[in-house]
Amino acid sequence: MRSVIHVKRGRSSLGLLAVGLFLLIATARAADFAFVTTTDYVTGSCSVIWLDGSYTVDENVASIHSDAVARYFDGRLYVVNRFLADNIQVLDPANAFSTLRQFTVGTSSDPHDVLVLSEAKAYVTRYNETALWIVNPWTGVQTGSIDLSGLADGDGIPEMDQMARVGNHVFVTIQRLDRNTTWGPVGTSYLAVIDASTDALVDVDPVAPGEQSILLTGTNPVSDIQLDPCTGKLYVSCVGFWGILDGGVEVIDPLSFQSEGFLTTEAGVGGDINDVEIICGEKGYAIITNASFHNALISFDPTTGGKTGTLYAPGDFVLNDIETSPRRRLFLADRTPTRPGIRIYDTDTDTEITTNPIDVGLPPFDIAFSVTIQTGIDTQPPAVARLGQNYPNPFNPVTTIPFTLEKTARVRLSIYDTAGRLVRLLLDDERMAGPHAVGWDACDTLSRPVASGVYFARMDAGGWIATRKLVVVR
Repeated sequence: MRSVIHVKRGRSSLGLLAVGLFLLIATARAADFAFVTTTDYVTGSCSVIWLDGSYTVDENVASIHSDAVARYFDGRLYVVNRFLADNIQVLDPANAFSTLRQFTVGTSSDPHDVLVLSEAKAYVTRYNETALWIVNPWTGVQTGSIDLSGLADGDGIPEMDQMARVGNHVFVTIQRLDRNTTWGPVGTSYLAVIDASTDALVDVDPVAPGEQSILLTGTNPVSDIQLDPCTGKLYVSCVGFWGILDGGVEVIDPLSFQSEGFLTTEAGVGGDINDVEIICGEKGYAIITNASFHNALISFDPTTGGKTGTLYAPGDFVLNDIETSPRRRLFLADRTPTRPGIRIYDTDTDTEITTNPIDVGLPPFDIAFSVTIQTGIDTQPPAVARLGQNYPNPFNPVTTIPFTLEKTARVRLSIYDTAGRLVRLLLDDERMAGPHAVGWDACDTLSRPVASGVYFARMDAGGWIATRKLVVVR
């Protein structure tokens, strides 16, 4: 634990200067760390690994639940105390990781993830419920909810799990498991899309009846949703049925709201894929589980989907989480009973740089970094602009695309087809703050009528990007 210095009256100016320098160094250092939740499944704690090159550890900086994961946002750590705890615990890294507040999200709700959108708004997925909660993360007060019951399977629960934000949209994994029998996947699984400005589900397929979510190729998405800052793609591991090689790592385009299928398959890498990390679409890593329920950390080529190596195979079911640090180091939570800890790998050479696993007290469970990695499509807060849904939709031959600007900005509004090809540039000019609208006559750049089908309106307003799906019906 980091020591605390108490300054008494009568200290010399040199002593006060030393204290000031210590606090300055501690503050700078506190902005760059890995936060690890740890557990023996009876007691929960958390430790900090400093990313200044030393990889020194402050153990047991706070007491948490024995089933907990953590998320970082804007200088705060949000610990999701899950099964039977049902609360969010907010820690302050600048004050020795003390607990600022702790608030319930519903008895027996089993929260699985928290996504903080601002100081006044956060989403919480609740695994045992049908409503995703909207809370004020500062006060802990519930301010609203989003009904996901329409995505439930026969047991009435959708099994909402992990979240990721891209621009003004939040993506939520919907597992749809049969909890009444084997907890296996039922039919299909989804990524629900929520418009964070309206807290409403986005209908990704206006032609089909009802509010459609993104249909996944695989079922039972179990990993975090990884947002690749280089490619702008979303990655999630769909494990399907445990013990059967029926899943893979799925790729989703968050702009077109479409799944691009499997990047690699469980059959291709030789086991259920528990967790996945992709680095700039160039290198892939996964925790896999074989038929004997033994884990391994493997590498694979995202361009071919083929396995390229095995980095670590402990011969037991003990690997729980992998995360990529801001410096492209791969952190692995290894729960081997005789020597648990964090292993770190150089992703340039795929070699381990830790001689022994870093001891973090109790066996490590979940890893979160204090540096928020932005993507090229999420560089501005959603208040810059809002792209409305075109009307009518579907349409033939003319539709109107509305948008609103909170301040004067250069606006580029374009139409793309499902293959990502530019169909028509509708607007590329500066516009004042306020409401606006642009029409499209369903023709391409050469004034030729486009075919029936799905198209996407993409707006870039001062670097803030949003998309809407349009449907042409001839």
